[in-house]
Amino acid sequence: MRDTTTRRGFLSLVGVGALAGCSALDNVTDSEEPRISTYGFPDVEDDEYPDRPVPPSVPVDIGTAHLEAERSRTTSLLSELPTPLGPDDIPNGHIRGHLTSAAADARANLDEALQASTELTALTSLRQARERARYAAEGWAFVTDGRTVPELRRERSEAVSSARSFREQYEYVGDDPVRAAVVHGEIEETLEHATDEDRVHVSHGGTLLTVAEWGEEIESVQARLDSARHLAERFTESLPADVGTVEAVLRSAQETLAADVEQRQSGLPPEQTADEWGPREELLDSLRWRAEDSAETVRTRPGPASGVVDGARLLSVHGASDRVQQRLDEGESFRVESREAVQRYRQTAHEALQTALEDSQSTPLARAVVSDASSSVSRADWELGRLDGDVRASRVEDAVVGYVIATAMARATPTAVDRAVEVLESA
Repeated sequence: MRDTTTRRGFLSLVGVGALAGCSALDNVTDSEEPRISTYGFPDVEDDEYPDRPVPPSVPVDIGTAHLEAERSRTTSLLSELPTPLGPDDIPNGHIRGHLTSAAADARANLDEALQASTELTALTSLRQARERARYAAEGWAFVTDGRTVPELRRERSEAVSSARSFREQYEYVGDDPVRAAVVHGEIEETLEHATDEDRVHVSHGGTLLTVAEWGEEIESVQARLDSARHLAERFTESLPADVGTVEAVLRSAQETLAADVEQRQSGLPPEQTADEWGPREELLDSLRWRAEDSAETVRTRPGPASGVVDGARLLSVHGASDRVQQRLDEGESFRVESREAVQRYRQTAHEALQTALEDSQSTPLARAVVSDASSSVSRADWELGRLDGDVRASRVEDAVVGYVIATAMARATPTAVDRAVEVLESA
């Protein structure tokens, strides 16, 4: 878990430009510091990151029938609500607002699913739609049917038990260990969230909203279990009838990759302690944070498949750290003084992400790694999109750091994926 209690952890979250005194350029007067026009910067929503340039995907044909079933579940839940939900239905405007907002979220998620560029991102949006629709429907059921927390607690416990039973009986079938790692890894991650019994559900908005929250959590468990079952079924259907298990291969590869990552730990840059922070300090700190305790992370993933995928990702982080350190040693400052320079960093990041997919032995595994790296581009785009007019150059440093990290990870991905493929094929 990321440490956000230290100055280092806080800076990693809010970025170098968000704190006064964090950038060396803050010692420069406004009249001396270069100013950059934000014309042509990404247009983003204030309350959410834009989509990743490389969205998550899985090498399984999810199919439109399942996606339509998920959509139908959401619309069925929403149909239980009166339209519009007014003060005669729920006099308390605060509580009513929570339910109407949840219903609006669900509809927005349905729209996002239609626009999704991969089936997996569509499935994720539809799960979120189900969750928010259930929140609204369950809150209304408290009014009309007297729904109670104890009965919902029992329902959630039953759903979690079903998810755990499925997890305990799960078999790692496959004829290609690389493809199997990506598919089983996604299923492991999905089930990990569905089998968590330790969530607390207490709303400060009263019993109605507590009931709504329990309903949302029940739907989350069931939707994740539905997704895991469907992915497993579709994957198995794509394999020969007499296919065996690859569990031993995955577990062996997981440990080998953890050992590889462990050997790289000593090469991480030291923790940054400078009083003034600029791109150099933020880059080194961010990369160090991404790789800290990484060997243990590989070993403690929800299962061997997600451990293998994470091993490949962390090898790319270490490779990225090496690349950035080399450029810093060669005198690169990663400071910018013009809009064109910022746009070049952004364009380079986008190109590097696509090249990583093309140059890797396994595109599905590379996509799992690169999708994570591309989240840095999404955050950087969001940082730029919030700016307006002409701004001080230090205001764009966070975004530049994000683009540099994404580029470095992308360029390190083919080597990391090649190593993971080698380990899987020789295990």
